[in-house]
Amino acid sequence: MKTRKEFLDSIKKAKLIVIKIGSARVSGEESKINDFLYDLVGDIRMLRDQGKEVILVSSGAIAQGKKLLSEQSGSGSIFNGKTTLAEKQAFAAMGQNKLLNLYESFFSRVNIPIAQILFGRKDLNEEKSFTNLKQTFRQLLGWGILPIVNENDSVSTEEINLGDNDILSAIVASIVGADLLLILTGVDGFLKENSKIDLFTEITEETEKLATGPSGPGTGGMFTKINAAKLLLPYGIKTGIVNGEKKHAISQFFEVENFGTLIADQTSAHRVPTASEIQSHFFSFPTE
Repeated sequence: MKTRKEFLDSIKKAKLIVIKIGSARVSGEESKINDFLYDLVGDIRMLRDQGKEVILVSSGAIAQGKKLLSEQSGSGSIFNGKTTLAEKQAFAAMGQNKLLNLYESFFSRVNIPIAQILFGRKDLNEEKSFTNLKQTFRQLLGWGILPIVNENDSVSTEEINLGDNDILSAIVASIVGADLLLILTGVDGFLKENSKIDLFTEITEETEKLATGPSGPGTGGMFTKINAAKLLLPYGIKTGIVNGEKKHAISQFFEVENFGTLIADQTSAHRVPTASEIQSHFFSFPTE
């Protein structure tokens, strides 16, 4: 029976890391958002100073768009109920620039230049597009630029089924051959009967049944997070699910043995899936 301690060394040695941020981390009270981003940029600066490469996958454009329209209307939050696809896409078009400007204002303080990458399923339909996307990531990382990824929500319909970018973050991790996907959420990890599970070496049907749906402003819940991890297991890519509300959550995952939940399988060799594997494997994800 494997323990978390046996994985800690390999976690610390992770070279390429994808970090996924959900809508809840970048929406709500301004002071809370600022505190989170202050810790985030410090942790990513630390990782980069250690010679690691980082890619950020961030939800939040739709939430930012809703907030912007509410502010402009002067009537507070006017879209608390269910929104149509057209409204979601319009919110994303409004909020994407605001979200990126928010990140720019914080990462510039620690001298980390950023770039935005937007893509959807159609961008992975052909081997050429897949290769071009991979090369774009590699070029940006080679230049020392932090790629910030989101689904192209303003023209795409897939975000509804990708679980607030949980599955998108797994797709990004697979495209670039990451060593680790780190998903930041609002709970301490995967909980069973109010007790956190420190380690999964496989995701069973029972585990999936215990996973819950969305509980915040995004469309994902533990169900999509655990399935994002499941999709990466055959490729030897580890996944961590951690509480992004904790101070310096990213740093803690690398230093504290049982922080969050780790999903990892040492029996699977690390490899990068092909475009056809991503199409057949990752986009067959079952919605809850």
